[in-house]
Amino acid sequence: MPSRRSIALAGLVLPFAGLSLGAAPLAAAPPRQTLVIVTQRNAGLSEISLRQLKHLYTGEQVEGPAGSALIPLNHAPRAPLRVAFDRLVLNMNADEVGRFWIDRKIRGQTGAPRAVPNIELLRRVVATLPGTLTYLDVNDVTPELKVLRVDGSAPGDPDYPLRVE
Repeated sequence: MPSRRSIALAGLVLPFAGLSLGAAPLAAAPPRQTLVIVTQRNAGLSEISLRQLKHLYTGEQVEGPAGSALIPLNHAPRAPLRVAFDRLVLNMNADEVGRFWIDRKIRGQTGAPRAVPNIELLRRVVATLPGTLTYLDVNDVTPELKVLRVDGSAPGDPDYPLRVE
């Protein structure tokens, strides 16, 4: 009669019986995601700093090169790109961002940047409305958009700050 210990051990081993512990290939690491800041193709803006992005996406006014206010547009709350952007630029998670905007509302300050729930619409708005900007995955950029340098670095540069690890 098998002991309790051998029965328990069999219960742990049996689910893995079909797996090989030999030279099975390792799963490829997930690709790194690179966020880019985009604006209209013909905009005079070609660079922005992380500091300016943080100010812009926390309700402060940031002016473009012609002195007009920049208009930030967001992805929907808790969308993967927004979560990554909030972590990289604002140093906040989704709950902290929510509390931040509630606090501003209670104090009578300006509200959060407008969220556009659809990426196609977001790209169209940024491509046509002067002064707007947003963030996209580098693979979602279309020809009518201009990718901005961030802190002097382009997305392909080794020190580009908007890479998701």
